Amino acid sequence: MNRLVRAETRRLLRHPLALTLATLFVFGSLYCAWVSQNMASYNITQVQANLDYLPRSCDSKQNTPEQKAKCLAEVPLQAVGLERIQDRFTAEAVRAAHAQHPVGSLLWTVRLLTSVPGLALLVMLAAFSVAGEWSRGSIVPLLLYESRLSRLLAAKALAVWAWSLVLLCVSAAVTAAFGLLYGRNAYTLPSPGTLGTVLADTALGVLAGAAVLAGAAAVAVAVGALLRQPMRTFLAGMLLLVLVVRTSAAPGLGAWLPGGALADLVGFGAVDGVWDHFWISTAPSTAPVLLRVLPTLALIGLLWLGLDRLNRTRDRA
Repeated sequence: MNRLVRAETRRLLRHPLALTLATLFVFGSLYCAWVSQNMASYNITQVQANLDYLPRSCDSKQNTPEQKAKCLAEVPLQAVGLERIQDRFTAEAVRAAHAQHPVGSLLWTVRLLTSVPGLALLVMLAAFSVAGEWSRGSIVPLLLYESRLSRLLAAKALAVWAWSLVLLCVSAAVTAAFGLLYGRNAYTLPSPGTLGTVLADTALGVLAGAAVLAGAAAVAVAVGALLRQPMRTFLAGMLLLVLVVRTSAAPGLGAWLPGGALADLVGFGAVDGVWDHFWISTAPSTAPVLLRVLPTLALIGLLWLGLDRLNRTRDRA
């Protein structure tokens, strides 16, 4: 099994489509990092400038003493509103600042990879590297080497998962280099925290992201093996991804469905402008997120059991 996994991983890492998708994600992630840092820095600067100008806005020569007194009385109320906006912009800036950190860039990148753009890449890769082997007939020599289809598909799922982890490391390194060499000087952002805090947050985020990517790879490979046509697999996978995203907002139930559990497990916020706009905020749940992931794991297990039974039926036919 280990030899089969290594062979599938090497083959996938050299696959032209896999290299193309990886390149697109790396540059797309870099662009998102640049946009998020630029917007976060601009927003903080603007809201701070508005706060500084607020007391002076009442000093207009056209204002009568009564108008000036009324304006000054309203300044505290306006300042409260601006401070709320500042808090939200600061939270966005702290997340954007992870892309400028040599360790935090892993956390920033894994959130993008486990959002719709990254998961769509996994679906596309499984569609054309797994389902495509049935349409091309290249699955036959592989089955001659490994007659148990379940082991072969498990090896393919692990290979797709390994590809996503390699992509995570490469993309995070490129993002960190951009942040350290250019982003920190061009865009002043609040610190993401102490080194210990960033290490702890990144470790939890990467572990959660790796689990999500493993589940996504298993589902994508299973769908490809069931449909055995690249275009059908891609369309079915994208429809399934849309369903996961949309159902995450189901009242009272969204937090237990795959979309809501994924969003809470990886740590998507409610206001992030790069990845979270793909997800709809779920109703809060007091249940632990690890407990809410169990239904998703059960669904993935049932999918693989159904795939195994269907393949046995096809083989007998």
